[in-house]
Amino acid sequence: MKLKRIPTIFLLLLLAIALFCSTSFAKQGTMTGQVMDGFDKVVKDVEVKIKGTEFATKTDENGQYSIKYNPGKVVVSYRKKGYAKQTSTLNIRETTAVSVPRLTFWKYPESGGVFLIRMEDYKKLEYVRFDSERDDSSVSFYVKGEPTKIECPENAFEKGRLGLMLLDYSREEPIVVGKDLYRVVDNNLIGEIVFESGDWAVEKIEDEYSEVASRVGLRYITLEPGKYYYCIGQLTLRSKLGFGYYFEIKDPEPSDENGM
Repeated sequence: MKLKRIPTIFLLLLLAIALFCSTSFAKQGTMTGQVMDGFDKVVKDVEVKIKGTEFATKTDENGQYSIKYNPGKVVVSYRKKGYAKQTSTLNIRETTAVSVPRLTFWKYPESGGVFLIRMEDYKKLEYVRFDSERDDSSVSFYVKGEPTKIECPENAFEKGRLGLMLLDYSREEPIVVGKDLYRVVDNNLIGEIVFESGDWAVEKIEDEYSEVASRVGLRYITLEPGKYYYCIGQLTLRSKLGFGYYFEIKDPEPSDENGM
């Protein structure tokens, strides 16, 4: 009699497994999104994965993807050779189709440095050095080199100032937030520290920094025409030699309303 009960127990076990699996799959949702680069172009064949699961897919010709997920804390990774790996963390309770914000996926430049992000590509800022000269009362810092010219039409300026987005890329080492922006106040002169007053005759300007990945960051700044220098580190009384990135925003020529 006991042997006849085995098929019944086996069937009940299969039924329990089937119910468990159907319940588990019912708790899964579908996430959809799109990947674009920093120049608003779609990026195909980006590997999209949900951390801690086997869910994985790739973006299609339109940069779009669809992937399963388990509700809760969802960590999504995006990876493609030649691009900065990115992750995003989402808290999702829904189990239906969820549309996530479009991801901006940044392509690595060919070399390290600081780059102006233009409409179609990057423009590398000139990498130059500075030297200091001293007398009994002051220290002066001079940039050695020519600045990278940034020229834009008058309508790109708002109230005489130009908004810039720069990509900061360290090819060899993890990126370090250690660049200080200075306005060049006289020809090739960066500025002067006067010992008597302790005041700087150099204008230091704050910028907004946002980390994208371990070696890629974005800098946002709004500047008026003039020459500027991104110093790697800071100018101090003891600074004798240093390096950074030198650029000049050209004063736009006024447009002729009569078309002349």
